[in-house]
Amino acid sequence: MNGQLTVKDQITIDAPVSKVWEVLVAPKYIRQWDDLPEGFDDYYLEPGRSIEWSGVSRTTVTDSEPNKLLRLSLYVWKWELPPASYDIAYTYRLAEQDSQTVLMLEIGDFSVLEDGDNYFEASVDFAKESLPKIKNLAENRV
Repeated sequence: MNGQLTVKDQITIDAPVSKVWEVLVAPKYIRQWDDLPEGFDDYYLEPGRSIEWSGVSRTTVTDSEPNKLLRLSLYVWKWELPPASYDIAYTYRLAEQDSQTVLMLEIGDFSVLEDGDNYFEASVDFAKESLPKIKNLAENRV
């Protein structure tokens, strides 16, 4: 497959980066903007932490710089090659802008997959649904 299949989206949030970061890494907030597997404990996302959907997929925190960057590598068990063969991730970048936070989300690159278009489309939907929820949680968090 030619071309890059990477979703890129962003949202401006009227909250400090520390609040947005908390919404990204604390399971009590993650559950409100994304799915977590049954039985996932309330462990903050930190380097090496994995979220595994048994027999389906796994995301692993591969990079974390508090209040700046969170990267979760994605692997789906039905993919043909072993996990090390892929560099597909959810990358969240935060930047301060005046008294607001710009949250940038990048998901992919799915072009290495035979059915990459499907993953790309699903990720477009995920970004459109999750970013407003993250914004709302960060802005209204007590």
